[in-house]
Amino acid sequence: MSDLRFSFPACVIAGKGEITPDDVGLMRRHLWPEGIDTRHKASMAIALDDVCSTRCPEWTAFLVESVAAFVVWKDSAAGEVSGETAGWLLERLSEGGAIRSEAGLDILLHVLELAGDVPDFLSAVALNQVRLALLPEPRGAYAARRRGGSRVTKTDLALIWRILRGAVDRGRLHLSRPERLVLAEIDRLGTPEQHHPGWREMVVLAQIASHGPTVEADAWVGLDDESGHRAA
Repeated sequence: MSDLRFSFPACVIAGKGEITPDDVGLMRRHLWPEGIDTRHKASMAIALDDVCSTRCPEWTAFLVESVAAFVVWKDSAAGEVSGETAGWLLERLSEGGAIRSEAGLDILLHVLELAGDVPDFLSAVALNQVRLALLPEPRGAYAARRRGGSRVTKTDLALIWRILRGAVDRGRLHLSRPERLVLAEIDRLGTPEQHHPGWREMVVLAQIASHGPTVEADAWVGLDDESGHRAA
């Protein structure tokens, strides 16, 4: 996004490095009067969030809701996020597989909540944020907001189930191969005694989860895996 040029008033806001409620109003009136309805507008909003060190809650709420809605309902057909759209989104939110900002993580999670269907690699990337946070040298936005070292905590489990809620059907968990691989890697990062008791149930369910069709996904997950689509 180095060639992205900020339009007024975003250029002024980027210069001061702070987004206030008044700034949000200015941008909605003058920059995005019809909302975020193109990739260029979405890219600009994400880039603006990246360069500003201080952001008001009103901006974060607008950014997360607007970009997620654009990805699911305007850049996708009938709420089904394509692999191409998912790849475009991850190019703007991540570096080396790690989601850069907390707003970016919330955008990704909200897309998973809104969409009727997503590529498996998108949910696998979301799960991978937990693995990256448990590494000896944690990486990514999720690592910055959690506590717990290399053990799976109650908070981690809540996030994992939030990501996989669409994979549960009548009490049975349906996981793609990349999702199972990420969960297996998370399990290897600590001992059973360290992890939250609910993690054991998660591991057992993952081991008996059904297999699905596969397409290449290792470019995003960073593991030697393949993935397909699953209904969300």
